[in-house]
Parts: sequence; C-alpha cells; structure tokens
Amino acid sequence: MMNSKGRALGMLEVCGYSTALIVINEIYHHMDIKVVAININKPAVAILEKIPLQAQVKFIGTLDQVNAALELGYKVALKYNEPEDIISDCIPNPHEGIEKMIKAW
Repeated sequence: MMNSKGRALGMLEVCGYSTALIVINEIYHHMDIKVVAININKPAVAILEKIPLQAQVKFIGTLDQVNAALELGYKVALKYNEPEDIISDCIPNPHEGIEKMIKAW
C-alpha cells in the first residue's frame, strides 16, 4: 500500500502556456505542492489553430496532494482545452534517478 505522505511527481500537459499558468495559479491557491518545471513543446504534427503549443507542468508533493492537484488542474484546464488535449499522470515514490533529474526535492 502506498503511503499518502510519500513523495510523488505529478505531470499535467495542457494546450497553451496561458492555460498552464492559470492551472498553476489555481493549484497554488488550493494545494501544498511545488512546481519544479514547465516544459514547452510545439508539436510538429499539431493543428496550430487548435494546439499552438503544449505545456507540461511538473510538480511534487505528497501523494494525496499531487493526486488532488492533478484532479483540480484537469478541471481547470477543461475550461480552455478539450479532454483529449489534456494528459495527466502521477508517479508515486519516484526512483531516486528521477529525483536527481528534478533537483528540487
């Protein structure tokens, strides 16, 4: 069984940098998590009118907080994106190699 107090890495990918900032703002108002990275990607095969760029927000916290932040972030992103354009995932108790890559733990 996973420890709700254990560390977790959350990743939420949305369309648009503005959407990512709105999601981060909302999460920070309600959750005790730390954003550790925002990665921007312009997909080569994207329909630019629909997906000008993708933004992936990576954040850390306890497993419970990260899962709650992913749920809230998804709901906020739905105001600006279609469901198929939002990707979210949680890595509970990530391997120490992942932690070293993030350098924020």
